[in-house]
Amino acid sequence: MTSSDTKIRIWIDRTPPAEVVIPPDVELVDGPENADGVVVAADRPWDDDACRQLPNLKVVARSGIGYDNVDVAACAAHGVAATNTPDAPTVSTAEHALALMLAVTKRLKGSEARLAAGTAVGPGRLTGPGALELDGRVLGLVGCGRIGRLLGRYAEALGMTVLVYDPYIESAPVGELVGIDRLWADADVVSLHAPATPETHHIINSESLAAMRSGVVIINCARGALLNQEALLAALDSGQVGGAGLDVTEPEPLPPDHPLLGRDNVVVTPHVASTTTVGIVRLIGQALEQALVWLRGGIPEHLLDPAAAHPGVDRRVGASP
Repeated sequence: MTSSDTKIRIWIDRTPPAEVVIPPDVELVDGPENADGVVVAADRPWDDDACRQLPNLKVVARSGIGYDNVDVAACAAHGVAATNTPDAPTVSTAEHALALMLAVTKRLKGSEARLAAGTAVGPGRLTGPGALELDGRVLGLVGCGRIGRLLGRYAEALGMTVLVYDPYIESAPVGELVGIDRLWADADVVSLHAPATPETHHIINSESLAAMRSGVVIINCARGALLNQEALLAALDSGQVGGAGLDVTEPEPLPPDHPLLGRDNVVVTPHVASTTTVGIVRLIGQALEQALVWLRGGIPEHLLDPAAAHPGVDRRVGASP
């Protein structure tokens, strides 16, 4: 039985917006030490060591899609469930990827800098590598889950042709499903929407960049590990890459003197794509919901290791052993 007086203790790693409803049986705590569940972003590891240090922990709820900072197997070994929120960041992140694509191809950063410096002198300033009119161009999506799919629809609305490389789908929900070699060869803009795995580590590298069209634009709102930044810098210097828009980097954040930050044709944001006002409410609210389903004895929709849901085990907070 669960005591009616027992509160479910939740630690959220950032202050939740007022729009996130905290149920009456939930107590928000100041740290994870005594928490039954945690709602967390991607900047802290949740692994064997974390579970050993937090013996009361029963669930780690990622407020986002990617969970490369959560060792799901290690958590399960300690009886800790792990969940994510694959639907929450879709719209905000797809819009951010589109914003980066437009900012780079319209050279907004350099134009504003010249205006501020008093050197904006007449037409012709949007010429050169990376300055594109997107209508009639080709967008290559590496990965076509929720975010990539939505960005593809935005791109089609702009008049772009969409090519998709994703080895885990049999047909493309948007555009045309192609092999990676064709995507590299035909895309004017390449946008990354894949998880960070050993297979995708530095999928953008010196070899793949050399296989792309001269002046290609690279967009990354997925994970910094997908992109070899040294290779990108070399390709920017040579003109093989016309520009880049990055919301994720290695490391995060980049140091202020990093060479990517001083370029007119590169826009870098500090991993904020999903955190619009509405987006952060969805991220934290949905992660909290997933955690509470588990802590009340149910099976969350986005449980990352279904084998963790052992039948006959009463997981409710305050339940008798």
